[in-house]
Amino acid sequence: MKHPVVLVLAVFVALGCRGSESGWTLVRSPHFQVYSQLGEHDGRAIGLTLEQLRAFFLTSGALGANTALENERPVRVVQFATTAGYASFRPRASADAFFVGSEAVNYIVLAPAGENRARTLAHEYAHLVLHSAGIHLPPWFAEGIAEVFSSLEITPRESRIGGDLPNRSQVLRNRELMPLEELLAMAEDDPLRSRRDVESIFYAESWELAHMLLLSPRYSPKAGALWAAFNSGAVDGPALASIYGRSIETIKSDLRAWIDAPKSAMPLPGIPAQDQRLRAASINQADCDSMLAALALASGDLDRAEAAYRTLQTERASDPAVPATLGAIALRKHDEVKAILEWKRAFELRVTDPVFCYQYATLLETAHAPSDQIAAALRRAIDLKPGYDDARFRLGLLEHSRQNYAAALEQLRAMRSVSHVRAYTYWLTIASALLATEQRTAAKAAAEKAIAFAATPDQREAAALLEVDTETDMTVQFARDRQGNLQMVTSRKPHGATGWNPFIELGDQIQTVAGRIRRVECTAGAVTGFEIGNPRGTVRVSLPDPSHVLIEGGKPEFYCGTEDGREVTIQYAAKAEQDKSKGILRGMRFEAAGTY
Repeated sequence: MKHPVVLVLAVFVALGCRGSESGWTLVRSPHFQVYSQLGEHDGRAIGLTLEQLRAFFLTSGALGANTALENERPVRVVQFATTAGYASFRPRASADAFFVGSEAVNYIVLAPAGENRARTLAHEYAHLVLHSAGIHLPPWFAEGIAEVFSSLEITPRESRIGGDLPNRSQVLRNRELMPLEELLAMAEDDPLRSRRDVESIFYAESWELAHMLLLSPRYSPKAGALWAAFNSGAVDGPALASIYGRSIETIKSDLRAWIDAPKSAMPLPGIPAQDQRLRAASINQADCDSMLAALALASGDLDRAEAAYRTLQTERASDPAVPATLGAIALRKHDEVKAILEWKRAFELRVTDPVFCYQYATLLETAHAPSDQIAAALRRAIDLKPGYDDARFRLGLLEHSRQNYAAALEQLRAMRSVSHVRAYTYWLTIASALLATEQRTAAKAAAEKAIAFAATPDQREAAALLEVDTETDMTVQFARDRQGNLQMVTSRKPHGATGWNPFIELGDQIQTVAGRIRRVECTAGAVTGFEIGNPRGTVRVSLPDPSHVLIEGGKPEFYCGTEDGREVTIQYAAKAEQDKSKGILRGMRFEAAGTY
């Protein structure tokens, strides 16, 4: 059976081995750590069986297995010698074995060995493969398909799968079936599953149904549609009927017929025998305590695990694993304050787990801790694991927010790969940091990539505005509000452009004329306009407000009614001609004599 638990961190501390009647042996194979109370021979047998199963799944690709099958996490197998020892860890009374998947360690835990232990290992290993592949299934199908794989027989010449499981088939031939709708809806933690009579029917019927859906000629062609349905949500009775185009009553009838029919195993390629290097050693009291403590934590017995870690605080005061695990327990108990205090101590003790450091940074960020503390945790994670892209991405964003743009670029550019989900934020941050360090050409290219990865109109607009910023500079400009009142607003001008005139208002149709000031016009002693002449003619412009015109290159001293004679270049906002004026003067630059 599968019992999923997510761990923040798995470490070893002492727990309850003192007074055990039998010792433990640790057998290490290339991919498994087998802890057995039944001795070295037993541990070796488990290790060899699991290595053979792993080879089969990798060779066949079954259930999404691949070369990163365990996702770089160790796989620990715990074989108890007594029912009492096993019972203190099992998730429910009816479970004779279970799988626990976590972020740090995967566990297969076994009750005292029975005659079908090889099938039990195949069943639990199928759960491990599904967990490692990130495949989430409803309990009936997860257990049913694991039971199908428990029939696996592997030899060097041939493998076979899908044969009869007499202990399961006999249950259903002698007892009434569970209603199909009830089977499909039964949850992992349904209290009824603690009863062995209900559990035996649940497993047997789940196996028969999965077996029929995957292997029968009538149902197997729709296997792809069934997997797709699981990916989109739960599959109830109507959904199952829809997938196969058969009523739920017909599916029930087909299932009963399938149960009564003989089953033939399907042949598959064999798995050549390999020389597995196994190493065995007895483990001491402390290691025994540590192993069981880790299992208690993985099994979700937080109070039991916490008590053990508290006991070890004085014995292992300099071991960062103790406060690291206590912090993980506090976090799972939703006590973030205690978790931060424990993890801070683990960090100060120079914990060497990069995942822990990353999770510590995440916790600090959630608690709005100072950015220096968050950055320190992320840097430690990267120092310990230079290819840790998650840590580099988060540190890059943090450094950018702190305006440490060069540091942000260093972290983001060091990432080995950027997922599609992160691509927009990645390129937008790169573009912003490049712009802040005046690398405008590269910033523009990065902004264009951000636009390409934008998923919403708001994202596209933000990236497009940043692209504009790479080619322009911030400035100010006059504009009029809805009531026609003049106000100063921020604006953009081409990067590096000279001669920017803030008095040119938004919407102005600017004209430029060069010539001599032929006449200075005044009203009540105030300058109100100019007449500019050149060989092509004259242009008359008005000056309603002398404080809203840019004058450069000379003194703005004028004498009313006179011909000034100085050579200028003017800018004016063209308007409908009124009193022979072509528009409103916005700028005047005095030129050297003889220019025109």
